[in-house]
Amino acid sequence: MTDFSASDAALEGFQVLRKDWRVVVGWCLFSVIAFVGLLIVAVIAILFSTLAASTPDQANSLGSVIGGLTLVPGSVVVEVAVTVALYRLMLRPGATPGLFYLRISRDEGRLLGLWIVMLLALGALTGGAFLAIRGLAHIGGLAATAGALVALGALFWLTLRFSLAGPANFDTGGFGLAQSWRMTRGRFWPLAGTWVLSFCLLALIAVLLWLATALLQAAIGGFHSLTPVDLSDRQALTDRPGAYVFGFIAELLLGPVFWVIGQAPYAAIYRSLSAPAADAPV
Repeated sequence: MTDFSASDAALEGFQVLRKDWRVVVGWCLFSVIAFVGLLIVAVIAILFSTLAASTPDQANSLGSVIGGLTLVPGSVVVEVAVTVALYRLMLRPGATPGLFYLRISRDEGRLLGLWIVMLLALGALTGGAFLAIRGLAHIGGLAATAGALVALGALFWLTLRFSLAGPANFDTGGFGLAQSWRMTRGRFWPLAGTWVLSFCLLALIAVLLWLATALLQAAIGGFHSLTPVDLSDRQALTDRPGAYVFGFIAELLLGPVFWVIGQAPYAAIYRSLSAPAADAPV
């Protein structure tokens, strides 16, 4: 197998944005349309549930639960669809584009299963580390700090070792964990370099877009306030409806862009490591 360049991998998302910007725009529109559809389903479900509630407090509680159970899993499914479409674009260049490489297939279901397993494993490991750190706190603050640093380092190491599980899951039709573990052996530092570069680029872009969004929200409100709208604040929708709607739509539109920048490097690394060596016999 060949090796990879950490810098080239970190910039792969920008290459996708440059070469296939029409496809990325399609993913952005899909994200908005899908979330609006989820929102409509959530509103209908909340209305029916509140009709069955006996008290206003019960209605509010049911509405919050049903809204969360609709929007959160639905948002994850949308992210899975966009991620698999990105893998299809990068790892199967000869595939028929169809509707922006978006499909409903076993690939999406298999990746969703992988994400669920990895999320549960992360929760278990984090919970175990938290209990261990609490136990070390009884010994002393220095021991607890050292334990926290060791736990963070171990979680980061495991994250990088399984960072290629998604592309392998899509490409091989297997779960991808064993393939990722095998392919990342002895490549911790290049993977860490890719992660650091990708994180810095994402942070820089996030700050620039945050500033641009804040200025546009202020312009929509007549520059009466330069504070960006907090989308988690329900009162903001009443106080600054135009800025709130703009911020909400902008977040949905830009979500796939960040996802491409964050996920494309690992698909590129997998593509490099799984490619046959140049001097291998044909």
